[in-house]
Amino acid sequence: MSDTIIEPTEETAFIDLYKKFAVEKKPNSSLRIIQEAALNRFEMLGFPHSKHEMYTFINTRNLAATPFVTSNCSVEISEDNIAAHIFDGCENSCLIFVNGVFNSSLSKIKAIENTVKISSLKERVDADDVLATLENENDVFACLANAFCEDATIIEIIGQTQVPLPIQVLFISSGDNTAPIICSPKLIWKIGRLAELKVIEKSVGVGSGYFLNMAQDWKISEGASVVLTQVQGDPFDAWNFAKTRVHLKRNARFYSANASNGSALVRHHFEGRLEEEGAELILNGVSVLDGKEQVHNFVRIHHEAPQCVSHQHFKNVVNDEGRSSFDGTVIVNQGAQLTNSNQLINNLMLSNNCHADNKPNLMIFADDVKCTHGATIGQIDDEQLFYLQTRGLSKKFAKELLTRGFAESIIQTIKFPEVVKELSNTLLKKLEADHD
Repeated sequence: MSDTIIEPTEETAFIDLYKKFAVEKKPNSSLRIIQEAALNRFEMLGFPHSKHEMYTFINTRNLAATPFVTSNCSVEISEDNIAAHIFDGCENSCLIFVNGVFNSSLSKIKAIENTVKISSLKERVDADDVLATLENENDVFACLANAFCEDATIIEIIGQTQVPLPIQVLFISSGDNTAPIICSPKLIWKIGRLAELKVIEKSVGVGSGYFLNMAQDWKISEGASVVLTQVQGDPFDAWNFAKTRVHLKRNARFYSANASNGSALVRHHFEGRLEEEGAELILNGVSVLDGKEQVHNFVRIHHEAPQCVSHQHFKNVVNDEGRSSFDGTVIVNQGAQLTNSNQLINNLMLSNNCHADNKPNLMIFADDVKCTHGATIGQIDDEQLFYLQTRGLSKKFAKELLTRGFAESIIQTIKFPEVVKELSNTLLKKLEADHD
């Protein structure tokens, strides 16, 4: 009788990679517990395909077929490469992650060291907080991010503290000329009661062929306020996945804006939980895509207490063969009366070959709420275009003006002028090409 040959699967490829990773990195006991719990959860969930609820609009075939290797966090990155991506005003309040791992020697925290505590899970023996989130983790790639994290970085703001400057977090990946690498940063933010914090996160690459797969948790205490801006600027041949989970206590506020340049595959998974009365969450996003760039957003907002507010507004400008999608659901639980929530997705299509999918959804289990949602897909308005041409503008310039105005309405909501300026020179610059 011949032996049965079991065909390898996507799960076995990542499991085998983890075995090599564990031998090379030799994690301490706390990390090993987290990594193995995450890997077990990954095995239980299985690798997602197009019929998976979270990946209806995403083709992960190329990602699954890529033979990744684990990253080298000790690779040298020049200070010039880093300085080119640090925003004005953040020179002494920047946290640098190289290939997914916090680099204390490259980071500069002089301006915030009295108000921010930065520690490592390697320095702790208690991993219960992270393990608790893994028990119910429903995202396969968030499980992989936890399994392959070389450390978890914990950023704590004590109560009633106002951090004097924005903190910039720079994720810089070097890539590898021999094989694509997987980088898995893990961040845990703990914001104390009545504290105030502003953060700019930016992902870039100095090489090519990498998979940045990030997981971060925000725990925001009563009355605290966080403003987060995320800028995705990876090269086209990179993959960028991120799971962001936010827990909001009584009267806490979380305002987030995301600007995406697109790459081979970008996926943002945002999970918000408004756990106590008076919490407020604002989530905005903008992407400008051309060529074969892709950006996908998967959002779940859970209203778990009365008198909470959540607003979402996403805009995508899609050209050539670009693809975007938005799959967002607001869940209003029983007892979450007087909820106020709205969700709007707008897509501007600039070619006949581009694609945009939208799936806004409401699940309401309370009877005294104000909730709306909507989505639009359209092309440049011919009447507006004609009007601008009658005022002497060329057709090309008129198109640029209209597309820039569409995207700028989200960019202008960003609280950092330096970020707005950069996006005008990068993201909006893509709209200057002739779309005829």
